[in-house]
Amino acid sequence: MVTTPKTHNTAFETFEKGSPTAFPKLEEPKIYRRICCCSQKVWAIVLMVAGCLTTIIGILYGTAMPAYVNSAVEDKVVKCSASDVAKESYLDPYGDCDDCSPYYISVYMLNATNAEDYLATNAKLQVKEMGPYVYRRREIKLDVTLSDDDSTVTYKTYTYHTFVTDKSCDGCSDSDEIVSFDTGYFSVIAATGGEFNLLAAVAAQSFASTSNTTDILAIVTEYGEQMMRWMNGLNSLDPLAMKTVTNNSAVLKFLASGPEAIADMDLTGFAYNGIFVKRTASQWALGYPSLLGGLILGTSYINTCEAGMNDKCSSCAGDDCLAIASACAQCTKGAAVVAANNVTCAILEAIYAAEYGDEEAASFVATTCGLCDSKGLCALPLPGIAESSGMDYSETAPDASSLGAYVKRTGCDDLSEIGEYEEYNGFSSAPVWVDLGERRNPTLLEIIAFSSYANCDAPVANITCFNVSGTDGTSLKPGGVTINGMAKETTSDAFNSYMGAAEIYITISSMDEKVDFSGVSLHRFGTPSDIFDHSDDKASIGTGIPVDGLHQLSFVTGFLSYMSGPFFIYGNTSLLEAVEMTTSDGTIVTADVMYDSNGDLQDSYLEAYSTFVDIESGTGQTMRARKRSQISYALAASTSVSNASMSDLLWPTLPTEVVLPTYWVQEAGEATDSLLDTFKSTLTLVKTFLPGLIVLIIVGVAEVCGGIFLWRRYKQKAS
Repeated sequence: MVTTPKTHNTAFETFEKGSPTAFPKLEEPKIYRRICCCSQKVWAIVLMVAGCLTTIIGILYGTAMPAYVNSAVEDKVVKCSASDVAKESYLDPYGDCDDCSPYYISVYMLNATNAEDYLATNAKLQVKEMGPYVYRRREIKLDVTLSDDDSTVTYKTYTYHTFVTDKSCDGCSDSDEIVSFDTGYFSVIAATGGEFNLLAAVAAQSFASTSNTTDILAIVTEYGEQMMRWMNGLNSLDPLAMKTVTNNSAVLKFLASGPEAIADMDLTGFAYNGIFVKRTASQWALGYPSLLGGLILGTSYINTCEAGMNDKCSSCAGDDCLAIASACAQCTKGAAVVAANNVTCAILEAIYAAEYGDEEAASFVATTCGLCDSKGLCALPLPGIAESSGMDYSETAPDASSLGAYVKRTGCDDLSEIGEYEEYNGFSSAPVWVDLGERRNPTLLEIIAFSSYANCDAPVANITCFNVSGTDGTSLKPGGVTINGMAKETTSDAFNSYMGAAEIYITISSMDEKVDFSGVSLHRFGTPSDIFDHSDDKASIGTGIPVDGLHQLSFVTGFLSYMSGPFFIYGNTSLLEAVEMTTSDGTIVTADVMYDSNGDLQDSYLEAYSTFVDIESGTGQTMRARKRSQISYALAASTSVSNASMSDLLWPTLPTEVVLPTYWVQEAGEATDSLLDTFKSTLTLVKTFLPGLIVLIIVGVAEVCGGIFLWRRYKQKAS
């Protein structure tokens, strides 16, 4: 068959359809190249888009993310909304919630081991450290409100404490008995100028209310020693002594007819000495009732306040109120004692019942604190070392109306002001010292006068009114978070920590030291060694008086009392010579033991007795703190008996103005493991900001470059 060009030869159709080709058709290479080009194009676009996104994410991770975390840190620190201040961690910060941190008070009593020799022969007082007796604090806030601009928060608060056996000293119990000074006695005797004046005042308000001054003084001169021992026995909390002084309705007979009712009682023994009392560790820590203090405030309230002063206080205005401010303050205290009497009287009844049974205890109460409303013989709750109210609120909370208000800056408007007190327990300014013209202790006459004229609403020229300021030490302004991570330095080199009981603040300064706490680096702050040294400025609030190492609390407490470091660290060495102090391990504390040849405090004493606060710089939060201080008392001279101590009837020859250590206390708080873990997670995250930024930008640029390379190849092949 002959074929011609352009003519389709159908003879091969069967062969072509049934046989595989030995070589690719001419169209197949074109399809392959088209697929490759499309693939390069897609990958180029994908890589360039992904690279741009990765770069953007890197930039955001290194800029926006630090800003977000920084904001979150600040939000965690400040409380700027109603929901923030309604959280359990704010209302009960020392509780058991995830964001709570337990707070412990360790009480170290300085047990007077030779109290009887001291009283009988004026021997140097010997004290031995006992403890620690550790109590866990709970602090509950009530009636919490924020200001309209959220710059301040106002609340009321109360505390209660629970003994923690496993944190206390080995073999120690909260029922351990310890001998020390009775604050009720010191307060009452100092307020009247001595035992003689106290008994004259009691006589004038009871059995001798119709007698003249001469007759009253004659009665006290003749019967004073027996009367004072009788009152001390009533105040002793010793069941046998309390039974002795109340036998045959002796209290009612004494108040009605005078000291003849008690003249024949045998009142010899330690329980009747007055200055020293034996109390359990829990009573020292949490407080105990005082019939001596209650009698003075109670009778004054019944005879003066209910007799008309309450009406004057409630109706006065302006200068008239200032004129009677001191009397009104006493009426307020008296009303509180009367209101608390049912609770405190029940404590006395329980102590008595433990020895003599419920029936005799009921009879004892009926003739003592059961007479509070009618005779003014009330049981005053004395403050404890840990529990300042002297009341147990672990089961029943106090009425909020009976509590003073606290006002603090939230930091919401200014982070540098976070936690600053503006009002503390109802006052914004308090009188703390009087210019005495020289570096000395005040006399009882000066202390008594101070209570009548020291008013910060209209202060006189020679008093120092200290405005409430300073923080509770829980936080500084956060250093914040940046691309470089958490701030490495704190925002301040010092802060003021307000001490409510002393009504002043102390300065806590950077120690230029970093410490490790469970893997977290913290900046250590502490009190400088000269914190209680004398200077012109510090003397205006009683610091360094009468010697370095002491801060006077006398005008605040109403009797000679002092705050210092434990065992008078950094204080004048004369303080160590006036009393013999022994630590719990048997070491007698002397200057040679405490200080090295250069006069520097030994490291072991520095570690055990100094105050420090460890702060994380980025959050500004305190992660660990130990606040340590010692309280000491001194006998003042009598105002009515020459050359006698204020115990001018029983112990007139005791040396006056000798600083006698009573106890020291450590307040301790630290972040829990869960809080530390949360912080460490945040710290791990912020450490990735800069590396993350760099890596993501490098990856993003690499992806873009790869995409550009593929795009160029695609364009070359496509052309």
